[in-house]
Amino acid sequence: MHALAKMRCHQMAKATGTQLSPEHLSVLEYAWGYYRERRVGPLYTNIGRNTGVGREVIEDIFPNGLTSVYTWVGIPIQTTDKGCKPMATIEIDNPREVYLDNNATTPIRREVADALIAFFQDTRSFGNPSSSYGIGGLAYDVLHRARRRIAKCLKVEPKDLFFTGSGTEANNLAIKGIAEQHPGGHIITTNVEHPSVLDTLRILEGRGYSVSFLPVAADGTLQAADVAAAIRDDTILVSIMAANNEIGTVYPVAEIGAVCRDRGVPFHVDAIQAFGKIRLYPGEMNIDMLTISGHKIYAPKGVGALYLNPEVKLQPQIDGGGQEKGLRSGTENVAGILALGLAAKLARVEMAEQNAKFDFLRHRFLSRLEETVPGAIVNGCMDARLPHNLSVGFPGVDSGSLLLSFDQIGVYVSAGSACSAGDDKVSHVLQAIGLDANEYGTIRFSFGHETTKEDIDYLFEHLPEILSQLRRIDEEREAETRKSA
Repeated sequence: MHALAKMRCHQMAKATGTQLSPEHLSVLEYAWGYYRERRVGPLYTNIGRNTGVGREVIEDIFPNGLTSVYTWVGIPIQTTDKGCKPMATIEIDNPREVYLDNNATTPIRREVADALIAFFQDTRSFGNPSSSYGIGGLAYDVLHRARRRIAKCLKVEPKDLFFTGSGTEANNLAIKGIAEQHPGGHIITTNVEHPSVLDTLRILEGRGYSVSFLPVAADGTLQAADVAAAIRDDTILVSIMAANNEIGTVYPVAEIGAVCRDRGVPFHVDAIQAFGKIRLYPGEMNIDMLTISGHKIYAPKGVGALYLNPEVKLQPQIDGGGQEKGLRSGTENVAGILALGLAAKLARVEMAEQNAKFDFLRHRFLSRLEETVPGAIVNGCMDARLPHNLSVGFPGVDSGSLLLSFDQIGVYVSAGSACSAGDDKVSHVLQAIGLDANEYGTIRFSFGHETTKEDIDYLFEHLPEILSQLRRIDEEREAETRKSA
């Protein structure tokens, strides 16, 4: 199931007081896939034959048997009397699609799309950049131009940039590439990093490495002194993000870099959310490794890059043809790299203009929020924050229900990191800053190149009715629970 379907199932379970089990999930996954292929819901016999969960069990574990299964995964049924309502439903006279989840991914910019179309229409563009003839040389030139464009953004040498298949791969290469040279060493990070960093470090922990997960303050901030205090004689790496992907907090990477340089410890910065939004100069900030990703800056998915200080050596993680100076084997994604280079150039040239726009949109959003939801809170530090991000806690509502309600009116947002979307658990970032998830339903809003003030106004035009319906649903549910007791 995709993330929205998973979220709906979790919310349906919550609305009916059902504890989801592997049997529930097996039935729901099968029913969802069956309907997508055939546009009709499966019968008990189909489900039993393919999942091993028979009719009696389905009727026992789901509140209303097959009716619940259909309702939960969004299969249309003739009657919903026995269903449940986990979201608000509003009739819209002026429907609009509003995308406010640019921290998750960004649409490809027109300039980037045009460049890709021209590339693919060129009958000589298919060359392998490692080939020793003309067409291969043309492909090589595409890579070199992209390197120069990204290098200009970072004020580094093009030769110190290495292309990968994603930001996640770049993070893995940086962390494991250092760790594998120092078995059992000590690594420092924070407890709010992206899963591509945290999960990688947990795997290394299982292999005998020691990892310090530094806690952040209630506003998500971290001090360079905290890093300095954690460094030990056996510390082999410090890995701290430039800015948090959920709450937008910007970390003092220049100060942390100075500490690391003074102590002789390599410093890796996950800049996937921050690149293109704030200035990042590895040479001036004492950053040894910095990772970026194309789909966060209006380029396609499936391409990333790693800046590497030439004084730092990494153990390659992919063996093969020796591409990217032997650091990342595998024929390069030439079109994706072209797009990444152009998107990086546009981000550099337009950064001041875009950030001024984001500042205007954020001010408008916060003003409307104060008028509409006086008890709302903003998670994270407002002073040190990405300009396009707001993580908002809405009092007295569930974040999953709120997300589904926004989706009903065409407003696309996130309840946390897209990399864990569909899960109804409170994100590790919100846990780390001590948010009371029982009191606040949290939604992440992240503006983008195409966001307008009309998008903000559309959201707030319908937000009061959404909140009113959700609170009424909760009151009715609580009354029903009291009646049943």
